[in-house]
Amino acid sequence: MEIQDAVEKILKISPSIRVVSVCDLNGKLIFSERSKKVHILVTKKQSLASLKAAANDWKQRKKLAKTLGNCKYVVAEYDKVKRIVIPAGKNHILYVTTTAAFDHSKVIRKVRSFR
Repeated sequence: MEIQDAVEKILKISPSIRVVSVCDLNGKLIFSERSKKVHILVTKKQSLASLKAAANDWKQRKKLAKTLGNCKYVVAEYDKVKRIVIPAGKNHILYVTTTAAFDHSKVIRKVRSFR
């Protein structure tokens, strides 16, 4: 499945989905799209730093896979948003932000249906 198609399918799940990004495990942004109705809360610099941190964290989780098993996803809930990080193949992550009240399991189910 093309990255752009996957991102668009995730955005269509709900108006509560704010931004969907794909990056490599070094934090390099591959593709990103946001809902047109979203008011951006962070600067581009902050967003890229957050992607890089998520990628670095994911690399650390991969090191634990032999002991704990593969990490399936990570959710961080803030006052205003949720951040969901899901593996996208072996060398990329999917980084999704939603409203704080959104049921993140909907995103996880949709992403798992891509496999």
